[in-house]
Amino acid sequence: MRESFVIYGRSVLAPRSLAWFGEPGLNYRYTQLDHIGAGWPAPIAKLRQQVESASGQRFNFVLINRYAHGQEHMGWHRDDEKGCCGDIASLSIGATRRFSIDIDEADAPRRESVDLNNGSLLIFDGRQRHCLRPTKKPVAQRINLTFRLIET
Repeated sequence: MRESFVIYGRSVLAPRSLAWFGEPGLNYRYTQLDHIGAGWPAPIAKLRQQVESASGQRFNFVLINRYAHGQEHMGWHRDDEKGCCGDIASLSIGATRRFSIDIDEADAPRRESVDLNNGSLLIFDGRQRHCLRPTKKPVAQRINLTFRLIET
């Protein structure tokens, strides 16, 4: 599904497709939209177990973004909504895309970028500013699952 959200009083269509799963009734609210969990389909539950094992962290919600081509993207943002805690585990499936993150170190803030290949798992602090930039290069489809822990 494609969401639309309001920025500066104007409705904007998200430049990617989105789905979500989580503990039944759990609400992850961002961009003034509610995303309510309705349980875990078996294949996603299995991935969650594998990601929890690899990361050493528990997760109760996942956002799944589908980027059909290089122009679909996620702009610069922070995942610092009320209730978010712990790190985000980002699992990439499909085409390689470049992920950028601002590292907030007091003595030497810097920007880093990493190519996320098929099957890569990146664990990061979602409160740090990050994005998946658009590219004009021909790029095949990419699915990204971002596992999160939302306080209830």
